[in-house]
Amino acid sequence: MGELTFGFWGIADQSLQWIGRGAAWILLRSHPTRDESTLCAAAGGALICAVFGGVAGFSLSDLSRDMSVIGGTILGGLLGVCIGLIFGALVEMIDSTIKGLLRSLNSK
Repeated sequence: MGELTFGFWGIADQSLQWIGRGAAWILLRSHPTRDESTLCAAAGGALICAVFGGVAGFSLSDLSRDMSVIGGTILGGLLGVCIGLIFGALVEMIDSTIKGLLRSLNSK
């Protein structure tokens, strides 16, 4: 059963945690602990979604006559941060639930 614990959600969670830990190390010069896995996953999701939101805002601002390119990029990036925090925390929650269920199956 050990190989079943590293599926799609495990890969997504681990990737978001690595991105969040890397950002925390660059910005704060501190090494986050294992207890901060949800926070690191949420920070990783916020960074990824901010980039995608900024690119989407940049490209969609060209279609709008009332919004500048910089305004669209900032608005898209901020919206991406909000969505990414929720996304990162949700991925961490789903992955920890799946691992808990698999651990309970292994104990029987």
